[in-house]
Amino acid sequence: MKTFLKITALAAITVALLGPARLFASQPAEPAQTYHGTLTGGTFYCNGEESPDLRPTVTGTWNLIIDPQTLAQLTLNVFVDGRHDVAFGNNALILISHDGGVYVFSAFGGFAMATLDRSVTPARFSWHVQFGVSCPDQNPFNSLTFSGVADRGL
Repeated sequence: MKTFLKITALAAITVALLGPARLFASQPAEPAQTYHGTLTGGTFYCNGEESPDLRPTVTGTWNLIIDPQTLAQLTLNVFVDGRHDVAFGNNALILISHDGGVYVFSAFGGFAMATLDRSVTPARFSWHVQFGVSCPDQNPFNSLTFSGVADRGL
C-alpha cells in the first residue's frame, strides 16, 4: 500500500496543475448529491487475471459527494480480513463520464477509477486501482477492485 500513498501525492499535484476552471467545467449540472455505502467485496488482480491465491474478505465503508460546484469527494475506510487496511478521504475525483445514471471518475492521475451506478437499486459502487508494479515479481497483485452498495443516497 506504500505505492498507494505515493499516488495520493501525485493526485494533489495533478489537481493543482489542472486549474479550477478545467476542473469545475467537468462536473454535471445537477444539485449536490451524497451517497454512503458499505464495501462488500474486493478482487485482487495480477496482470489482469484474478489472483487465485489472494481472496481476502474485504469490508468497509465509502462516502461519495458529487457537487457541480467542486470536484467530487470520496472517502474510503477499508478492512481486509478484519484488519484495517487503508483509510483516505477528500480526494479530488475528476468526472470523465456521466450517462444513464452511471458516473465514472478518474483519480490519482488516472491510476484509479471510481464508478457509481445509480441505474440499479441499491446503487453500486466500485473503486479500481492500478499500482504500476510488476506482478508477481514485486507484488502478488498489481491492481485491485473494491466494490459495494449504497446504503443511502441523497
